[in-house]
Amino acid sequence: MNNNNNYNKILFDHAVIGLALCRMNGDLVDVNSAFAAIIGRSTEEVLTLSYWEITPEKYLSQEAMQLESLEDTGKYGPYEKEYLHVDGHLVPVCLSGQIVDIEGERYIWSSVEDITARKQTENELARLYKEVKQQSLLDGLTGVSNRRMFDLSLEREWKHSVRDGVPLSLILIDVDYFKMYNDGYGHRQGDECLKLIAQLLSTLARRPLDLISRYGGEEFVLLLPNTSKLQAIRIAEQCISIVRARSIPHKLSKTSDIVTVSAGVCTVIPMGDTRSSSLIEAADKLLYEAKTNGRNRLEY
Repeated sequence: MNNNNNYNKILFDHAVIGLALCRMNGDLVDVNSAFAAIIGRSTEEVLTLSYWEITPEKYLSQEAMQLESLEDTGKYGPYEKEYLHVDGHLVPVCLSGQIVDIEGERYIWSSVEDITARKQTENELARLYKEVKQQSLLDGLTGVSNRRMFDLSLEREWKHSVRDGVPLSLILIDVDYFKMYNDGYGHRQGDECLKLIAQLLSTLARRPLDLISRYGGEEFVLLLPNTSKLQAIRIAEQCISIVRARSIPHKLSKTSDIVTVSAGVCTVIPMGDTRSSSLIEAADKLLYEAKTNGRNRLEY
């Protein structure tokens, strides 16, 4: 029997996973070196502590639920939490345990795994996923939001406008005679032109919810939540003037010897039975009028 006890003690002390025995009130009775290492202490130091002294306060309600499970089923976990390291930082762990009877007294027997490396991997994967998701919502050429991002934002802002009864404005912008620009200056220079125009228009999306997107080809769209028609017209005028002021040469244009844009401006206070696509359709018709009426202008 003594040999068995010694054997069990060796297994306990040399286990790679943290092991702990504590009373039902949280007083630690015995821990192995792996458990002590998780919180940066010696086994002797740990045994002077209560389980609650290494548990951050934010986990107390979670611990209460686990204790209820322990009383009902005789076991708890596995679940994740954090322990307080001796130097003050928090160590993510996964633990599970059960009630054991020793000489007529009930104890909690716990196994604890340090999951720091796993959490770091999970956080890195989450960061990469967020980065990829953000990239999937950006136009690869110009760096502004793409059509998918615009569609998602339009649906969201449409619902907000219906709910709050506030205006939603949209400016649809087209680069005048861009096919001729591509034919005359080459596609590489055409790409550079679109990049520059995207940068210029981005400066006019000043509020957090304003959105500039590449709508397709040489078209851009500026979504302006809670923006009146008069405000939207003024911003559209700035869109036209800011591109014109950049004086990008365009000798083949039938409107000017520099690159210009045309715009259609539409503002609505949407009703619940209308579709968000109606805003795009209205702005598209106005853009067509601007192009028909000579380009380098806006219609509203």
